[in-house]
Amino acid sequence: MTSVVFPFVGGDMGGSHVSAFTLGRALQEEHGIRCSVLCSARTLVAEQADKSGFAVVATGEPPTYRHHPAYDAVRFADRWRIVRELATDCVVHFNDLAAVQSWGPVARLAGRPILYHHRSLNRMTLPKRLLVNLAHEVVCISQACEHNVEFVAPGRRTLVLNPIHVSGNNLLRREARRFAAEIGCSRQGPLIGFVSNFWFRKRSRYFLEVCARLASARPDCHFVVFGRNGDETEDDLMGVAKELGIAHRVTFAGFRLPGERNIAALDLLLATSVNEPFGRTLVEAAIVGTPYLATDDAGHREIWNRWRGGRLAEIGVNPDEFASLALDILREPEAVILGQHERGQIAEDVSARTHARRIIEIYRRLEAPKPGLAQFPQEAL
Repeated sequence: MTSVVFPFVGGDMGGSHVSAFTLGRALQEEHGIRCSVLCSARTLVAEQADKSGFAVVATGEPPTYRHHPAYDAVRFADRWRIVRELATDCVVHFNDLAAVQSWGPVARLAGRPILYHHRSLNRMTLPKRLLVNLAHEVVCISQACEHNVEFVAPGRRTLVLNPIHVSGNNLLRREARRFAAEIGCSRQGPLIGFVSNFWFRKRSRYFLEVCARLASARPDCHFVVFGRNGDETEDDLMGVAKELGIAHRVTFAGFRLPGERNIAALDLLLATSVNEPFGRTLVEAAIVGTPYLATDDAGHREIWNRWRGGRLAEIGVNPDEFASLALDILREPEAVILGQHERGQIAEDVSARTHARRIIEIYRRLEAPKPGLAQFPQEAL
C-alpha cells in the first residue's frame, strides 16, 4: 500500500476534514504514503487539500451535502473511470456516509480496499447499514460511535482516537489573544466562546441564552461565536442575540482555521451540543489550557472520563443552571485547567503520529480484494 485517497462530496470544511487532513499529512511526511483528495474543484476542501500538499482529483461534480441516488446512477460510468485510474492497492478512505453512497459502490466493484471512518451517531437504517458494510474495515472515533455500528463484526471494526495536532505552549495563547482583538472581541473581561457549525444538535441558540444569563451576572463578559451556516444561519443567530439584548457583546467571527487558535483565545469554552460523537474542541481546549463546560452526553462524557480539563452539565439543565456552572468555572478556572505534564500527555495520546501508526496497521490488513460484491458481509442485513 503506497497511496490513500480521501473522497468528499461536500465543499466546506468540518471536523472530519480536519481530522482526515491531519492524518494525511502524517502519512505523507512520516511514512511516505501519497495522499489524494477526491472532491469538487474550486471548493474550500480542494483549497485546503492543496495547501496540505495532497494531490486534488477533481470529480467534475458540484459540491453537495448528499447526492440523490438517481444522480449517483447517472455518474457511475464517469466515477468508474476515475477510480480505475487509482493504483490497485490504493486505499479508499471514507470519512462520511454521503461520500460512501456516491463512491463506495464504484470503489468496491473496482476491487479497491475500502476503509470507512465512522465519525457520527446515526439512526442506523437498513440503507445506512448497507453503506457502512461496503467497507472492508471500519474505524470508530469513540466508544459511542463503536456502539452505533455494533452490527459490524468485531473483527472488522477498531476504535482509534481522532488525530488532533495542537501546540499547548504560551505563544499560541498570546497569538490567539491578539487574533481575538483583531476580529472585534473585547480586550477587557472574560471571553466566552462557541466553536461549531450551526447545526440544531449543536444548540447555538441555547448557547446565546446562556450568554444572556452570564451577561446579567458578569457585565464584563464578552462572547464570540466561531462557525458557519448549517440548519441555522449567522443572520438567524444575530437576530436571537438582538432579541436577548446581547448583540453588542457578541462577536460572530465566522469559520476560522486553525481551530485551536479560536479556542486558545477563550477564557471559557461552552460546548452545548448533544449527541456528540467525540468532540475534538474539548480535547483542543484541554491541551491549550482553556477550561470548558460541556453537555454530559456521548463523546463529551468519554473525553471527560479519560482526561478531564473542564466540567460537565447534565443534559437537561436549563440556561440558568448552565450559566451558574459556567460562573463557578470563571471564579476558579485553575480548579479544572490541567497541568503542563497532563496536557502534554493528551497531546501525545491524540497526536497525528500515534493516529497514523494505528491507521497504517489497519491499512495493512486490507489486502486488495477481488472486484465485485461477492464477499459483501452477511451482517449488513
